[in-house]
Amino acid sequence: ASATADATSNSFIDVAFYDTRPRPDVISMRRAAALCNVSTAVRFHALLRYPMVLRDFRVTLLQLPPRAQCLYDGMRRISHGPGPQYLYKPLLHWVLPRDVKRLILLDTDVVMVRDVRELHAEFRAFGTAVLGVGNEQSNLYGKGGAGKNGGVQLLDLEGMRREPLYDAVLDRVASGTDGRRIGYLGDQTLYSYIAMDYPFLMHRLPCEWNRQISMHFGFRNETVHSCPRRCGILHANFGPFKCVAKLLQAS
Repeated sequence: ASATADATSNSFIDVAFYDTRPRPDVISMRRAAALCNVSTAVRFHALLRYPMVLRDFRVTLLQLPPRAQCLYDGMRRISHGPGPQYLYKPLLHWVLPRDVKRLILLDTDVVMVRDVRELHAEFRAFGTAVLGVGNEQSNLYGKGGAGKNGGVQLLDLEGMRREPLYDAVLDRVASGTDGRRIGYLGDQTLYSYIAMDYPFLMHRLPCEWNRQISMHFGFRNETVHSCPRRCGILHANFGPFKCVAKLLQAS
């Protein structure tokens, strides 16, 4: 989600939902969006592969210019399973119009518990960073929870457009130069690599802004799963728990 200026001004906070399926889950988008629409003006975006008219959303098709398409194709080759469908997310600075300068990108299985302005305020802590994501709250990426989770993303699109190193990092991965695969988790594995190799490009979102309720990659996760601060966003990050998000969104 993005704002053209600071969240305390009269400008928009831009919040986007992303769905690559021929029949996107519009109901979940609307329910998740309803929890963001507070006193600040929020401009909602639907990022889709297939055209449709969606009332109260700015629809942007996931169409890449040639250079970005080349990056996507390279990353897709070293991904598998559902991974490729998520790999448009790191390239949204090529997709969204330039009046969208900062973006909060949310999965539809999240529940906004606190004011979206508080989340948007994390942009102030970016410094040299161009994107912000929280840590994976399980041992999916090995002991210690060093990996990233892509369910809630703060994207400084203007910063990505200005910073040539960001696309260069994507190219290094996409070309296979660094020898690593992205695998089936797509963007969040890519972000885990960026956080490891180029930490100055990455802002670590505090744990309360992506509170993952599933510990499905092993229950001995107390250290990485704990979060001492009041929940900001609840994330139903595993299939059997999706109904929890839907029930909370509806109530």
